[in-house]
Amino acid sequence: MRDRLIQICPGVSIVSKTWGCNVFFAGEGGVTLIDAGFPLDAKAIAGLIASLDPRGPSSLVATHCHLDHMGSMARLKTRFSCPVVAHQDDVDVIEGSRPYPTFKLDPLRTVYYKALGPLYPYECVEVDRAVVEGDVLEVLGGLRVLHTPGHTEGSMMLFQPERGLLFSGDTIRNERGVLDGPPPQFTPDLQLAFQSIESRVMPLDFDVLLPGHGDPIIGGARDRVAAMLSRKEY
Repeated sequence: MRDRLIQICPGVSIVSKTWGCNVFFAGEGGVTLIDAGFPLDAKAIAGLIASLDPRGPSSLVATHCHLDHMGSMARLKTRFSCPVVAHQDDVDVIEGSRPYPTFKLDPLRTVYYKALGPLYPYECVEVDRAVVEGDVLEVLGGLRVLHTPGHTEGSMMLFQPERGLLFSGDTIRNERGVLDGPPPQFTPDLQLAFQSIESRVMPLDFDVLLPGHGDPIIGGARDRVAAMLSRKEY
């Protein structure tokens, strides 16, 4: 089981072969999950957590409200009685008091998602801590919340300045080795998302990028993001 947990840098590991997004285990004295994949991922993730600490994670942190990032949190919270953390602007979607966002997709994607929809049911979960810009999560010496809306209203990143770590959710991806902003087909305000990167991310000094999708970038991450922005038109 533990061979599915791959260390990226001290205090941070990633779960291999998830159905949804990248799932990160963070912390040195306990376990904090940053994103948690689809409901289909819950059983495997729960097994990994139990193998590390039977008491469960100290918290489950959702970088945003999309199903592939927080879908398993309801089951994990039930199993371990652990708190869920999310940005206040996505709380109502995560808890089910506001409808899940819909997207205009091309016909092929529409057929694909309708066919697979029953495998990925949206499972709402109560958020125990609603955070905002500048709040700090007590893990890895302090992860600072950066509000980076655009992909969703409450999309957020998490920054650890002393270690130069940036968890970027879907606002910055590295899929197939190509660094980019969030997926346009699932992003209501792409321009705002890139403005969020410009205003919130580029002033920071970070060396390691931990994206919601694609391989982590270890070393030179800020320069890679700057190069990506220089060639984008939005």
